Amino acid sequence: MNVPDTPENMTRCICPNCPTYNDCMTAGKQALFCSRGKSSCQIDSNGCICGECPVADQYRLNDLYYCEP
Repeated sequence: MNVPDTPENMTRCICPNCPTYNDCMTAGKQALFCSRGKSSCQIDSNGCICGECPVADQYRLNDLYYCEP
């Protein structure tokens, strides 16, 4: 199922709280990777909280590291 890229989903998005979220993503104001697609940043996997995300739960997503290029 596709996740709509809406202001409501962006508000509920927890990507910025993820231990893998980094300065590059912050500077680019990147988030909602399950909808907007992969990050253009270098990724160092430091843990994933995608399974805790209310957006991922609502749309029954079960993958991890949506941010990985």
